[in-house]
Amino acid sequence: MKTPNTPAKAIPASAALNDQDYLALASSMINTEILSGPVPVDPDIAEAMGAFAEDALSSDDALDSHFDGIDPTADAEGSNHG
Repeated sequence: MKTPNTPAKAIPASAALNDQDYLALASSMINTEILSGPVPVDPDIAEAMGAFAEDALSSDDALDSHFDGIDPTADAEGSNHG
């Protein structure tokens, strides 16, 4: 929207923000505002800040990963070496 006394080309095209600059600026503002408490964040800005849903492992796969490389019979075998 232009004001009545402002010509249509008063703002140079180079003054416009591209998407990457906008997201960087918005992210920095979120980081500043969050110091005073919770702040709602647009999903696009949250994604640019690194927020995403982790879907690499299911709950069962994550639990099973705790036991990778552990032989469940190792205790029984180890007690025979006495």
